[in-house]
Amino acid sequence: MKKILLSTLLILAMLLTACAGQTPEPASETPAPTEEAAVEVEVTEEAPSEEEAEENVYEEQTYTYEIYGQTYDVTYTEPPQRAVTMSQFMTEMLLALDLGDKMVGTAYMDNDIYPEFKEAYDKVEILSDKYPSKEVMYSVEPDFVSGWTSVFNEKRVASASEMMENGIHPFLAKSISGEGSMEAVYEDFRTLGKIFDVNEKAEAVVAKLQNEVVEIQEQVGDLAEEDMVKVFAYDSGDNEPFVVAGGGISGDIIRQAKGQNIFGEIEKGYATVSWEEVVLRDPEVIVIVDYGDTSADTKLELIKNHPALQDVTAVIEDNFVVIGLADMSPGVRNTGAIKTLAQGFYPEKFN
Repeated sequence: MKKILLSTLLILAMLLTACAGQTPEPASETPAPTEEAAVEVEVTEEAPSEEEAEENVYEEQTYTYEIYGQTYDVTYTEPPQRAVTMSQFMTEMLLALDLGDKMVGTAYMDNDIYPEFKEAYDKVEILSDKYPSKEVMYSVEPDFVSGWTSVFNEKRVASASEMMENGIHPFLAKSISGEGSMEAVYEDFRTLGKIFDVNEKAEAVVAKLQNEVVEIQEQVGDLAEEDMVKVFAYDSGDNEPFVVAGGGISGDIIRQAKGQNIFGEIEKGYATVSWEEVVLRDPEVIVIVDYGDTSADTKLELIKNHPALQDVTAVIEDNFVVIGLADMSPGVRNTGAIKTLAQGFYPEKFN
């Protein structure tokens, strides 16, 4: 009996000694993940509340357009994923909303891309310098197309009805109409924010633009209409001038810069007038709209050397402001255009 007990004690002592001699694993090492740990992570994740789920649901929306005498109801059930823009202002509006990854093509630029957007713009395919053929447009499989109204002329690209038959949502900005204004620009950004489901970004862009307009106008100060500078905004034309009129975004940009457009009573964006009328209204500042194949310098020479304009105040005093068409078209450039014009109208306010 004593031998058995002694043997048992010896065996236990040997086992304890063997265990004490083992080297423990470093405590700092992270244990390998287990199924239990994975389950715990899944359990701790909270499902979205009903309110959050409702907020994340894309709201179906319908917009109605009148295009070349026909009415179109365009409905969105999800955000577009493959946008094509065929005007500089629409290209830059989408880029301002950080939607470059949703753009598959651009076309028809009037001036160089806004520097802030160059990096994003360079990643988007350029379909054409002017309007692309419909075949080129369809080749990138767009689900959203926008630009000037002429985009939807079948002689230019394709009709709105044809595009819709091919799964494309045509979009027309309100700000390009005769009722265009800075308020319409803000509305367009908010509409695009809803369509592409980037409402917060749209509100941020609008707030920035609104603040910039306020800052510029505060610098100019309050002016009675009779104290505002008389402005002639020349677009093109030799025999008859094609001018910025009182309607549309371009006319409103002049108003926001505290200029008095000498053709402001014409309720269109642009209009053809006569040189005789320009002389009679005697502008104090002439704005040259720069774009296309005729350079701003060529337009300036035409105005400065035109026999009928030699007694016009702006010509005598050499008061000219050059502005890009892209700046006078709807979008993020508009506040820069307002500032450029205001500085040209009232340089003493910005010294």
